[in-house]
Amino acid sequence: MIEKLSGEVRKERFGVGSKSEHDAVMLITENGRFRLQRKNANPFGDAKLDGLVGKRIEARGQRAGPSFVIDDVTEL
Repeated sequence: MIEKLSGEVRKERFGVGSKSEHDAVMLITENGRFRLQRKNANPFGDAKLDGLVGKRIEARGQRAGPSFVIDDVTEL
């Protein structure tokens, strides 16, 4: 189901203690934290998502567990 989430984008440790622990681009919303990922992009490093760090955005996409797979992003 497509939905919109808005909040602040930060870079944080994700998956602490697991084999896939890494620094991830996270969307911090009123209702939780979601690791941002673009469709068909590397989930462990994406320069386009890195460019959103420190900004407020509205993202359109789908939740996939702790991740939010985005189709479109608007800077607020």
